Amino acid sequence: MRTALYLSALATALALTACDSGGGGGGGGGTIVTPTPSPTASPSPSPSPSPSPSPSASPLPTSWADVAGYYDVQPDVATCRAGTLKAAVKAEFLARLNEIRARHGLAPVVYSTTEDAQEQESSLMMAIAQTLSHTPPSSWTCYTSGGATGAGASNLIGGWGTGLPFDSEDGLLAGWLREGGAPQLGHRRWILHPFLGQTSYGRVSVTLAGGRRATTASMRVFSFASGAPAPSTVPPYVGFPQGDYPVRYFALTDYLSFSVIPSSSNNGADRSVDFSAATVSVRNGSTNMTVTDISRDNDGYGIANNIQWRVTGLASNTSYTVTIAGVRNAPQTSYTYNFRIVP
Repeated sequence: MRTALYLSALATALALTACDSGGGGGGGGGTIVTPTPSPTASPSPSPSPSPSPSPSASPLPTSWADVAGYYDVQPDVATCRAGTLKAAVKAEFLARLNEIRARHGLAPVVYSTTEDAQEQESSLMMAIAQTLSHTPPSSWTCYTSGGATGAGASNLIGGWGTGLPFDSEDGLLAGWLREGGAPQLGHRRWILHPFLGQTSYGRVSVTLAGGRRATTASMRVFSFASGAPAPSTVPPYVGFPQGDYPVRYFALTDYLSFSVIPSSSNNGADRSVDFSAATVSVRNGSTNMTVTDISRDNDGYGIANNIQWRVTGLASNTSYTVTIAGVRNAPQTSYTYNFRIVP
């Protein structure tokens, strides 16, 4: 049978250290996660990003039958070998990530190869354990300290089942963005963090004993060995969705969200934005849509301020106008933007 993808996201330093977990792509689901230690603050090293991996001319595999084509070195559960992804896989992940960020006016991130081994080892542990954790115990099969470090600084996603379909990198990113319709939006906020700067990626897709398939992936979001360049552009806010947005990244019953970016240079300024008295309206022309499930927080999942809601009766190929009013401690008290869900 098919199983759902499970997700696990984490908080940054100076914020709540509890992990955020929610349902994944498909039917949705969740996993219990333990608190994640906050990363220790340290002076930023001089920027020295690794070159982005170059894609190859050959298309990537799209089925389990061809999964070996994802790797230069194959993962091996029996020997605890995490494997090595092809440069083309990492380039594909980076390209899809930056395409998503561009939809929000966010600067592209660069790829750091330094953390690749930790991300692969993290993914291997999750695949074998068939669960996700930012603090994997040393008793886990194929545990490594490097993998544990990667797990503690990454978005995680995983799926298990004899009929588990093969997901592309774009599909895994969609799982993180959509959160399976759950209200915990930590993965989305990391992906759309204006100051993310860089990332590293690990993925393990293997068949376990008994024919059970497993795909797990780790996306590094903080604690890099080197600093990243300052973003070339920082928008005044991040709305989700905004503009023409593909339906694969947003289902009509998913949570919408909005965050203010008050400074183009101060990563910590977003913590002071106050949505406690803010209101949300969504209009289709002159028709006010029904807005439900509004909540607000200043937790440290990437962007540190967030207001989120759902809308009853959304339709594809229809333009909507969102207005967030009553915002405090921000450059503006009111923000307005449009979106339309497209094929």
